[in-house]
Amino acid sequence: MPMLDEHVRADPRILRVYLEARRRYGQAGLCHHNFGHVVRDTHRALVIAASEKGVDYSVLLPAVLLHDIGFCYPNWPEMGHDLAGARLAQEMLPALGYLAFEVAAIQHCITAHKGKAEAPASLEAKILYDADVLEKAGLFDLVILGLLMCEFSENLADCLARECRDRAEETARGFFTAKAREMDRGRLVRVGALLNEMRQEVSGPRRDFSLSETDLWREPPKEVLGKS
Repeated sequence: MPMLDEHVRADPRILRVYLEARRRYGQAGLCHHNFGHVVRDTHRALVIAASEKGVDYSVLLPAVLLHDIGFCYPNWPEMGHDLAGARLAQEMLPALGYLAFEVAAIQHCITAHKGKAEAPASLEAKILYDADVLEKAGLFDLVILGLLMCEFSENLADCLARECRDRAEETARGFFTAKAREMDRGRLVRVGALLNEMRQEVSGPRRDFSLSETDLWREPPKEVLGKS
């Protein structure tokens, strides 16, 4: 199984990024977009990269380690965590020994890892994208759904609406690497169908899961509405 050791020996800066990323994610205390998620994505990225030629690990690994660092940025909702992460990387990486052209390459990977702000163009960006999408490819995505509801303080209906849309876009976009397609084995499509089934239930026979507090009242008292 591919490990980090050889890549850190070849480029010790990767360890600096690893430790700084772990510190920042730990301080943020997020339910899903935490260092555990980064560890899983890093493992998948290493597995995918081992099947590719010409991978620049000095770009790939810092990008994977920092791809969700935007969630640690105070105003990330205004710009999106992908763009916020690229901005944070630009602030962090020079002090960790990275040159301007390396920072730019890492920023592209971070910006493109959702496939929304821009499309993955480099091999490293494509590997990161695939590794991150594989996180949702399977029944574990149902666990992630609950974690995201907690992290974003969302109700089930709103969370399902976004996640169904994202799974549909990811399925239409497909994977960029043969290894990721092999690892997926159709799971992304199946979990997307399951999420859509859940969404239909929540909007129909199980509307109880999309209720808010005010749905219990015809005329909510001012104390319930938080009015003085």
